[in-house]
Amino acid sequence: MEKAHSVHEGKGYCGTCYKREFKKIPCEQCGKTMRTLGGVGPAICKTCRTVDRKCVRCGKDVPRAGLIVEEGVVCSSCAKHFKEPQRCPVCGQLSLYLSRDLKNGFTEPVCQQCRRKGHINCPCCGKNRRPAGVTTDGRVVCAKCLETDGQPFVCPKCGKTGKRHSSTRCEACYWEEYVEKKLRAAVSLLSHSWAKDAFSKFVPALIDRVKPQGAAMRIERHFLFFAKLDACFASPAEATSVAMTSIFGQDGLRRHGAAYGFLVKEGVIPKQSADEIKAADAVIKQMRMVDACSGAWYHDIIKGFYTHLDQLSARYAKRGWTGDRTRFGHRTIIAALRAGIKFIASLDQEKVHSVQQIEQIHLDRFIANNMGYRHAVRAFVRYLNKTQKMFRKLKIDSVSTNLPPHIFLGHDRYVVLLQEWLNPTDETLKESIICLLMLLYAQRGNKIVRLRLADIMHGNDGSYRMQFGRTEITLDRRIGALFDRYLPARKALATMEDAWENAYLFTGRAPGDHLKEAAVSYYLKKYNVTAEQLFSTSILYAYLSGLRYPKVLVKAFGITDFTAIKYMNLINPRMRDELESKMAANG
Repeated sequence: MEKAHSVHEGKGYCGTCYKREFKKIPCEQCGKTMRTLGGVGPAICKTCRTVDRKCVRCGKDVPRAGLIVEEGVVCSSCAKHFKEPQRCPVCGQLSLYLSRDLKNGFTEPVCQQCRRKGHINCPCCGKNRRPAGVTTDGRVVCAKCLETDGQPFVCPKCGKTGKRHSSTRCEACYWEEYVEKKLRAAVSLLSHSWAKDAFSKFVPALIDRVKPQGAAMRIERHFLFFAKLDACFASPAEATSVAMTSIFGQDGLRRHGAAYGFLVKEGVIPKQSADEIKAADAVIKQMRMVDACSGAWYHDIIKGFYTHLDQLSARYAKRGWTGDRTRFGHRTIIAALRAGIKFIASLDQEKVHSVQQIEQIHLDRFIANNMGYRHAVRAFVRYLNKTQKMFRKLKIDSVSTNLPPHIFLGHDRYVVLLQEWLNPTDETLKESIICLLMLLYAQRGNKIVRLRLADIMHGNDGSYRMQFGRTEITLDRRIGALFDRYLPARKALATMEDAWENAYLFTGRAPGDHLKEAAVSYYLKKYNVTAEQLFSTSILYAYLSGLRYPKVLVKAFGITDFTAIKYMNLINPRMRDELESKMAANG
């Protein structure tokens, strides 16, 4: 039998045997006559089986299968992806794409790389094509461009000069049509009118920002954001900061910053500041940490501890410690809560199942094994001592926090860094300004990233002034020159935001947000220095320049009294003489 008339369960049947073995019965869905082995029913005919059949790779309807695999059917376009790769007879590489090219002399199927070896990137249209000839100005071009002697392509659709996509349109028109097609398909999938209207307005704004091709590459990712909003909120008024953060998380809102920023800018959803989003995200994290203890013997204790921390935070806020001056904020609560949960959960290994069984040795052992939690667990220990009936109060011994002298940068290293940061390229301009503010004015990274444009003042004499502490400081002229370069070139990192809309000196990737501390850490890592080294060296050189009293440091740099005294105790006159002699020896 050269070819089977029918194949059933891997066995082939000729025409005669097929008619004898396969009896006629009606299809249970459409009623048409069909054949089954032995006339066994009920059964479905081939036509009914192919209704709503989808390709397992691309999901398109497959009325006629290009290939049948174990997972289902594959359309003709996707069938090549399920075949075994074959070796190219020319280069020997395995490839799924083998084809003949009689014009180039390939009578046997070869890979695309071998087939296109003689092709060039046309200097006129940019496409990889077979060279067709030379223009009058000596350029080797493809056949299409040779017809016009390499003249710029004028799009018949828009009338503008651009790169050719086909004979009827330029690349910009092609990508615009592609985006419009995607937009129509996406809008039809949204159910609420407000979401449809918002997405329809967002896409043209995205095209203005990143050009049609860039919008085509991003539209599907942005649609997922709008689809989730459409599924979760019947109206945009429901999209509060807590609701948005609970669904996407703070990191999710950052990743979808372009779409989220557009909705806020257009007033579609309530305006939420970066601080509100961070606060909502922190509250959600705190609640999850408490809920994770559900079912444990210490759940009520952790729940009460969280309430206690929340009350402390509210008390600080009521007394005016808010905004940039926040004390006992959400980060402090999370750190204390995490340390308390870790400590009390570790007691299960000690076979402790009630507060009355906790002893000092348990706390000492926990701190010895988890040195990083020594300070964070103090709040939980104070809470236990104050609110729980314990046989003996717990205590954490204080540890001296004197600074080691090796945290200062050497004089040579100080000079090299100073010269490099005072003469930056355009690419390193921003990071150089940040590092200089840390090295010369003892500013912490978390404070620098929160500087606003309003914090820097430009005088009539061309100088710049900033207020780090209680008094204004006139910045060094060389740093002022860097600000003259940075401010005109300052850009918003968020896709749908302009620089003038962001109030921070160093803009972040989320709309209306500032640069993150992680970016500052990245900058310092590039130069192999730490924030503590820059801070300590700044205090040292301020001391050597004549700032000898803690109160002067407090007023000038805005550091706390405790920090100023701690550094002054380290940099005493005896050490100053020693450091000066070392620096003189280093040249």
